[in-house]
Amino acid sequence: MKKESLHFSYMILLLTIVASHSLASTQPRCHEDERSALLEFKTTFFTRKHPCCYYSSPVEQAKIESWNASEGKTQSDCCSWTGVECDKASGHVIGLDLSCSCLSGKIDSNTSIFRLLRLRSLNLAFNDFNCQIPPTIGNLSSLKDLNFSGCNFMGHISHSLRNLTQLVHLDLSVNDLNGMIPTYFSGILNVEHLSLGYNSLTGEVPSSLGNLVQLSTLDLGGYNQLTGEIPSSLGNLVQLSTLDLGGNQLTGEIPSSIGDLIQLTNIDLQYNRLVGEIPLSFQNLLELRSLTLDSNRLSGEIPSLLGRLTQLTHVYLSFNQFHGAIPSTISQLQGLNSLYLNSNNLSGTVKLDMFSEAKNLRMLVLSSNKLSLIVETNITHQYWVLSLGSCNLNSFPEFLQDQNHLELLDLSYNNISGQVPKWFLNVSTENLHILNLSSNFLTSFAQDPVIFKWKELLEVDLGFNELQGSVPIPPPKIECYFISNNRLSGGISPLLCNLSYISMIDFSDNNLTGFLRQCFSNLSGYWGVLNLRSNNFIGKIPEFNGNFNMIDLSYNKLEGPLPRSLRNCNILQFLNLANNHIRDVFPSWLGSLLHLRVLILRDNRFHGFIEEPTNRIKFPMLQIIDLSQNSFSGSLPSKYFKHWTAMEVPKRDSSSYLGIFFVVGWGHFPLSTFDYSMSVFAKGIQMNYSKIQGYLTLIDLSSNNFSGAIPETIRSLKQLKLLNLSNNMLSGPLPPFLANLTNLEALDLSRNQLSGEISRDLTQLTSLEVFDVSYNCLIGPIPKSRQFATFENNSYKGNLGLCGAPLSKKCGYPEALPPSFPTSEEDRDSGSAMEVDWKIVCMGYASGLVIGVVLGNCLITRRRAQSLVKNFSRRKQRRRR
Repeated sequence: MKKESLHFSYMILLLTIVASHSLASTQPRCHEDERSALLEFKTTFFTRKHPCCYYSSPVEQAKIESWNASEGKTQSDCCSWTGVECDKASGHVIGLDLSCSCLSGKIDSNTSIFRLLRLRSLNLAFNDFNCQIPPTIGNLSSLKDLNFSGCNFMGHISHSLRNLTQLVHLDLSVNDLNGMIPTYFSGILNVEHLSLGYNSLTGEVPSSLGNLVQLSTLDLGGYNQLTGEIPSSLGNLVQLSTLDLGGNQLTGEIPSSIGDLIQLTNIDLQYNRLVGEIPLSFQNLLELRSLTLDSNRLSGEIPSLLGRLTQLTHVYLSFNQFHGAIPSTISQLQGLNSLYLNSNNLSGTVKLDMFSEAKNLRMLVLSSNKLSLIVETNITHQYWVLSLGSCNLNSFPEFLQDQNHLELLDLSYNNISGQVPKWFLNVSTENLHILNLSSNFLTSFAQDPVIFKWKELLEVDLGFNELQGSVPIPPPKIECYFISNNRLSGGISPLLCNLSYISMIDFSDNNLTGFLRQCFSNLSGYWGVLNLRSNNFIGKIPEFNGNFNMIDLSYNKLEGPLPRSLRNCNILQFLNLANNHIRDVFPSWLGSLLHLRVLILRDNRFHGFIEEPTNRIKFPMLQIIDLSQNSFSGSLPSKYFKHWTAMEVPKRDSSSYLGIFFVVGWGHFPLSTFDYSMSVFAKGIQMNYSKIQGYLTLIDLSSNNFSGAIPETIRSLKQLKLLNLSNNMLSGPLPPFLANLTNLEALDLSRNQLSGEISRDLTQLTSLEVFDVSYNCLIGPIPKSRQFATFENNSYKGNLGLCGAPLSKKCGYPEALPPSFPTSEEDRDSGSAMEVDWKIVCMGYASGLVIGVVLGNCLITRRRAQSLVKNFSRRKQRRRR
């Protein structure tokens, strides 16, 4: 019986094998037309060698290389090719996954994959096609899944997508698509996943999207430019689990209808302009795990109802206008992992142990509020991120001694004073990535020099304290090192040359001395900031080899010519070398830097003519240039004015500040910013810009030896805000074409030799706050209308031919008085012309001489004036002898 049973089993097995073999032999292979289409597609593109997806393997990147045109049975069957899926019954190609294949080239309407009419799934994500989505995509009407994410597509979303009515999954995110969201999307009723994030889409969120009742994911966030209010119709999407509208320009209040989406697990509305309070209807979102509302204009108190949402793990409410106390109900959420409340108007006294019930809380961010934090000594909670800036702390919390997992610690803007305790240097030495102790009253470390023990430290900010001694030595992995505005002294330690990953250095406003080390000009990374402003460094500027966005060496004692290697800093945006002893001619070769926006060479020993620009030297992005207090001569650089196109049209980023965004470490912090800063002489005073507005445009060529007329080419710089040509030897009329500079806020032409009348056309400068034409040779009546009615006597003094308000001299009664010239401010050894007040000369040196003929000639040069003063002085000394 057993043998018969065993024999029967073998027979069954044999029949199964035969059947399987028979079935395999009848399995259809891929169709020749589809095979040809795939091989043609392979030849259309080339494969880049470097990785195109940071998470993909070499095998994934070589998918298309496995496609073989040989006649071998396996190799020629396209159904066996990597990334190709065929229907088991018909053999037709129904799926194509070439994501992260490093393909590069353009897809057009004739591209062969659009002949695969039975495709149900097409995934080309994270390749580089650099073109518009071809309209023939509409031919693939059987598509259910389409993923074009990260393909570098541009232009409008193709209207042919309206034909893909079977779509369930549509991902066009991370491209450069612009225009409005097509309303025909509302007709693709089966779609469950719609992702258009990280593009450049404009217009409003269509209310018709509320018809897509099958949607579980709606992603319109991340660097789009959608405007208007959030449509309340989105409350119809009852299947929605993820709603992402972050990173847009949406306004108005959050619709209460969002509270009807009871399946929501993730809501992201960050980085918009939303106002009002968190809707009470949010208490219905019992499945919500992540609430991201940071960087808006939301107000009111943080509602205690959030404590009802027991599934919450991440709460991000930072950078809003919330006020009042932190509700205790939030701190009792046992599953809470991240709580970000920084940069609001929250107030009251907070005991840190109120969060003891939130056993899983690892990230607590309370900084930049009006809180007074009481830190108990018995805290046993282990944090990863702890941000307690601006919390009225008077000392280092002692519980930090037991924190071994901290990756970010922020104690900035407190009242912590005195020496940094020795134990603090041992806090989380294995894990700390970011440390911020800035804006306290710290005076020193327990030893000097101190070598930090934090092995993984990437960013440290010790700025705006009272630290003395030498520069602390960070670990080799440091990327960003900020110690500005302290009292640190001494030279640059050679140990600082071991920082092989450093990309941002800010040692400004200290008392550092000695020569600049060459290693400081070899920054790595992508951000490239070197700020050594306001120290006492001497010697020559080293050669530059790194990737620099910003270089500020101003207010030191550096000398010699500019290093020509600066021309290799291709991404340089900001260069400030003011107030040094640099001796050189105008660095026209910097004009080839296509991103240079700020060039400040004030108060050095630059000299000579500014030559005409060549074809490659135009400073196309320049919007701030300060060459004042040097010895430049010849005519004003009229040809350059024609090429400074960044001063001609409004800036796209006019609402932002000049600087760079950077990310160090991780966490749900917004991108960190390093704002460029500068000081300029404008509007009659020294103006210190801790941040430079993106719209600011400025030309300061004052206190040089420029001569000749003001060139007409300057009239094209319509966005110019500040223009200072004072203290030169400019002549000719005060040109009426300056009225074309309608955005001017300050115009200083004082201490020149300009003649003629003040044109009434200049009254069109309605933004003008400061106007100074003093000490010239102007005549005639002063215009009275608009802004000119606000200027005082100082704007016109020294022009004895002028008349009318605000001067006491009335028009029509000329007085036979000589014109006056300004007194000498400084006899610079750089060769600048000396300025002389001729009234004083007459009284002090002429001693009764009749020199009316000389005084009546307003075109006398200052160099002649200097010579005459010396001659008068010598004669007077001889008479005394």
